[in-house]
Amino acid sequence: MLRCVLRDVSGQSIIVPQLLNLQVNIDENVPADSLYAVMAYMPTDELVGVTLYQDDEQVFTGIMDEQEHVSDETGEYLKISARSPAAHLLDNEAMPCAYDHPSLSLIYDRYVKPFGITMTDHGDAVYFGELNILKGSSCWRAVKQFCNACFSSVPRVSSTGVLYPEGIVNDREIVFGRDGVRYTAMRESQKRCEEISAVYVKASGSGSYTLPVRNEDAEARGVRRVRYLNAMLTESPMRCADTMIANSAKKAYAIELRCPSCLLGKEGSRATLKDTASGRKSDLYISAVHYRMTKDGAYSDVTLKRRQKNVDQ
Repeated sequence: MLRCVLRDVSGQSIIVPQLLNLQVNIDENVPADSLYAVMAYMPTDELVGVTLYQDDEQVFTGIMDEQEHVSDETGEYLKISARSPAAHLLDNEAMPCAYDHPSLSLIYDRYVKPFGITMTDHGDAVYFGELNILKGSSCWRAVKQFCNACFSSVPRVSSTGVLYPEGIVNDREIVFGRDGVRYTAMRESQKRCEEISAVYVKASGSGSYTLPVRNEDAEARGVRRVRYLNAMLTESPMRCADTMIANSAKKAYAIELRCPSCLLGKEGSRATLKDTASGRKSDLYISAVHYRMTKDGAYSDVTLKRRQKNVDQ
């Protein structure tokens, strides 16, 4: 059962008796998750935040972007829109600075911690190079720039306000289909045009692009899509090449399911699909959850993608 709690400028919590309409969008490709809700009007002070619970589990917390008091022939309503805590990183400009060998803890303390966003226990990784945060960059761009350089990854702030420097990885597994979460529609897509078959690396300033990093699976399936990487312009070039190939594999394959249930809070979880027609598919994870609830019912549109494998530097 979903429960919605609003917060106002005076610090008061307001429990919403009933939501009439709810949309929650969670997608790893969008930095900040979003929530849109409609409820029967009730007088409130200026609203600053909202928290959504599935039973006793917090599945979304956000900062208020807009609130509207609407009255028409059908009734009186309060409409709100909010974004997850990552919105703070998008909305605030980062202090320009040039860093030499910056650490993860330094970047977190300077650009993330002030907004109340916590971080997973990730150790204190150090980027052995220079990192320039330019005037006009957002705090999100500063964090993303560090994670791209240090981990060859895109960071993710969860819908409840936790920073994952290498993206959300959830150990729990969800089975869809037989003996698992029921779905009413399925679409499986394969985009060969997204997959990279090889990355050729230039290992020295005077050399050429002669060192190949191959995607043997793609090559075996006849994919011919090549990229080139200058090792002189990036740290850990082999890791970058592997990441380019892994990311292309993620873009190349997806399964979209419509489930007549609430799957908020399940993003990042390992996933297995058991389908009568296409059989068992594993090594997947939940990359996006779009939840809709109206007077006609509720459902979750879920996107499953291939898990990007860890790459050694």
